[in-house]
Amino acid sequence: MNKAFALAVLMSAATVGTAYARDMGMTAKPAGDVAIVFTNPELDDSAKRLDVPDSFIHPDQATIQKAQNEVKTDRALRADLLSQNVELNNVVAIDTAADGSRIVYVR
Repeated sequence: MNKAFALAVLMSAATVGTAYARDMGMTAKPAGDVAIVFTNPELDDSAKRLDVPDSFIHPDQATIQKAQNEVKTDRALRADLLSQNVELNNVVAIDTAADGSRIVYVR
């Protein structure tokens, strides 16, 4: 009897775990989901306060150029940014979050 009960519990846990894992895969946000972070490189504690890597607060020219190229070539991203009143020439970096959404850093 105890073995049957233990087997039933294991089967139930496996089923719930499979359903949970399947649902987790559906939580990825669509590619058009964009978070905008406004940075101020003149504030010394800006990176710590915003929990943003310093390389995005004080980006090098290559990072800025890469972000600008992505804005120019990705119509959906450009439309998202314009709909949120972002000045496209102020985009200094773009990162991808763990859920697949993009984080756009704006100066």
